[in-house]
Amino acid sequence: MLKFMRLLSISLVGLLPLLSLAQTTVDTKTPNKEIQAIIDSQFGSQFVLAQGFPVLTGDFNGDGSEDVLLVVTSRDSIQVANERYHVLDPSSEYFGYEDPKITSQFASQYPGDPRYVLIIHGEGKDGWHAKEPKDRFVLINMTFDKLSIGHVLKKKKVFDDINLQETGVLNSFLYWNGKRYKWQPGAEL
Repeated sequence: MLKFMRLLSISLVGLLPLLSLAQTTVDTKTPNKEIQAIIDSQFGSQFVLAQGFPVLTGDFNGDGSEDVLLVVTSRDSIQVANERYHVLDPSSEYFGYEDPKITSQFASQYPGDPRYVLIIHGEGKDGWHAKEPKDRFVLINMTFDKLSIGHVLKKKKVFDDINLQETGVLNSFLYWNGKRYKWQPGAEL
């Protein structure tokens, strides 16, 4: 019994740091007008910040700088070949459809304009607010009703990942593999 109690206490002590990290980081300090100005300068004025979704921040690529995730709609069709940002379709890629030039033509599951996920990899101490960030991504064909930040332990280092919830259907998550964002289905609801 004593051996079991020691093992349990060691396990709990080891999990406490991860549990303290498991909070969603939501940027409530930056006004929507300022965020829209950042979207315009980093991605173009075709993207409009979607209402009803949080602005999530974390270190998605593990470099120590703060990154941001934004949910947007678009006034125009998306330009896949673009020098400002990379267009990725992680969920379609998971199922074998790897070309965003083709998958960007898929019909949206949502009424009205399609939703996109924008991610800015921050640079230095300014993070995602930097005038010239490390990288920018537009993720297409992502299905979700709610978003949050999760954490994954990889090679003794904690990385932030992005949890996507499609209410009543599926939970999934996005993670950075060092080169691109990958989508992984989770539990069905």
